[in-house]
Amino acid sequence: MHEMSLMGGVFEVIERTLSQHEVKKVLQVKLKVGELTNAEPEALHMAFEAYSQDTVCEGAELIVERVPVLGYCSNCHYEFNIKTMIFLCPQCGNPKIEVIQGEELLIESLEVE
Repeated sequence: MHEMSLMGGVFEVIERTLSQHEVKKVLQVKLKVGELTNAEPEALHMAFEAYSQDTVCEGAELIVERVPVLGYCSNCHYEFNIKTMIFLCPQCGNPKIEVIQGEELLIESLEVE
């Protein structure tokens, strides 16, 4: 379950961020998770619970926002949603597609008290 290692990285960022502020409790963590990370929201929630035990994040709400895969064609400059693992431009058939969205794992916000 690679979600545990992903959440380990998330908690490193959370701890680094919180060390710069006086925080009593984290109420909510909002993540943006690209579909190409292959991270399952349910597994992320389980990993979050495990990492948050005995920390200021314990009991916080985790919100996972899925980010669809978006491609860009270098030939015809068309932006499109990629729905399959076949990365071809639907407009011109070009196989040289740049993934411009869908690989991210970002902490969008932390709600704290």
